[in-house]
Amino acid sequence: MATGVAVLIYQLQSHTPGQAVPDAGVAGGSGARPSPADAPLPGAGPERSVLDISVHTLEELRVLFERAGELAMKPRPPGEEASIVLVLHGPEVDFFSIRNYDQYKDIVDEAARLDAFDVVDIRICQTMMEARGIEPDDIPSFIDQVPYGPGEVERLVEEGYLYF
Repeated sequence: MATGVAVLIYQLQSHTPGQAVPDAGVAGGSGARPSPADAPLPGAGPERSVLDISVHTLEELRVLFERAGELAMKPRPPGEEASIVLVLHGPEVDFFSIRNYDQYKDIVDEAARLDAFDVVDIRICQTMMEARGIEPDDIPSFIDQVPYGPGEVERLVEEGYLYF
């Protein structure tokens, strides 16, 4: 996997995973990478959304969690499951390794809080974990592990989730 892949967070309008996307990495034609702050706020439109997280800096992940946290203020019926699934399958998996907890405590704690309040459902790619030397028992229990992140995104889209 290439680690230089640009962050691609955009609203899927007429695209399905695996198809080429013209100017997907270009915001307004300027050549700048889109940031999580540019992404539409999930949950504001369709019922269920999946965010495909493949390469993020710590700051980009913080912004994404902050935007998801805004959803916590929106009332939902008791027992309603999270309508946003974050699929982590890039170098950001390192942030969630228990051995790195002291260094990334704030982002892990925020992810746990969002998960506990059913704002988001966080899933992590076991293929990327293995590539980065992270064992299954080195990930906090609130994060669901999936065999292959891009495959999980595709499966969720097939189930009717809107792709961001």
